[in-house]
Amino acid sequence: MATPPASDTALPTATLTERNVEVVRQMIADLNAHNLAGMLASYDEDMEWLDLPMEKPIRGRQAVGAFLAELLDVFPDLRYEPIRIIGDGEHVVVQFEMYGTHRATYAGLPATGRQITIPSVSVITLRDGKILSDHCYFDNAMILRQMGLMPSLETTFSPPGRAVLWLAVKSRPAAAVVGAALLPVLLARAIRRRRMELPGPDRPVAPRGRGH
Repeated sequence: MATPPASDTALPTATLTERNVEVVRQMIADLNAHNLAGMLASYDEDMEWLDLPMEKPIRGRQAVGAFLAELLDVFPDLRYEPIRIIGDGEHVVVQFEMYGTHRATYAGLPATGRQITIPSVSVITLRDGKILSDHCYFDNAMILRQMGLMPSLETTFSPPGRAVLWLAVKSRPAAAVVGAALLPVLLARAIRRRRMELPGPDRPVAPRGRGH
């Protein structure tokens, strides 16, 4: 029978930090290996996963497992590349980049086939050798830009883009109504356009020139 992890209160801070950093490193290794069972073994039964831009936490190891299974289906080549891992007792902070290709529908958004690279920071809390919470900070708008569903920052802050922003600020009530009405249409057009760009069994990849 496996020896249960020592209680946090029984460990010196340095030892606690070392152990918790190792737990997080193993969890990242399991994630990159797409070893869902291994990841779940690192989690506390009361695990809370919160992607801050999504606003709503996922609570409970079973629910987190279902979320991760879907995430690995949507991004079948998903991987995390840690840049910096900092531990302090029961807390571990990880700066990393997430890589993946959007291959399946997620949150109602059909696959775009786009590769994404997202700089992120996770603030992780552990209890008795298990991950109790993982709060992840990243930029949702960056994901949508990389998927081709939002204009680039260069376009947004170009003279025409600034003009649109100026009008939106000066006529916020009207802009909100128009924007809410147009957003689904614009998203649908962007997705259709992207699908036309993707290669298919009867659709060879068209050469992309400098003008694209």
